[in-house]
Amino acid sequence: MLLKNLIYIFLFLALSSVSLAGNSDKEKTSTKTVAGKITDVTGESIAGAKIIINETGETFFADLEGNFKLSLKIDKVYSISINTVGFASLEVKSNNLSLFSELSLQPLN
Repeated sequence: MLLKNLIYIFLFLALSSVSLAGNSDKEKTSTKTVAGKITDVTGESIAGAKIIINETGETFFADLEGNFKLSLKIDKVYSISINTVGFASLEVKSNNLSLFSELSLQPLN
């Protein structure tokens, strides 16, 4: 019985270390939080604009002042789409994450 319990403990510890090793690989991937603001052409904030990261399908929304935050992996090209009522959709593609910080939407004609 003691041998059986020792085997279970050994298996648990072995599987736990494999799981922890997998998590450390994920932590090595560098990410950056990009804070930005969505405005119209006059500089007025656009509240509630929908922001989609096309590569991952993740969706975010701008707050009441048009501010948003995205967590993106560094050294990867992303394209984001921005949509809201009354404005033309905007798509921005870049590996320079700072380009996503100030975005301006054109009103529909």
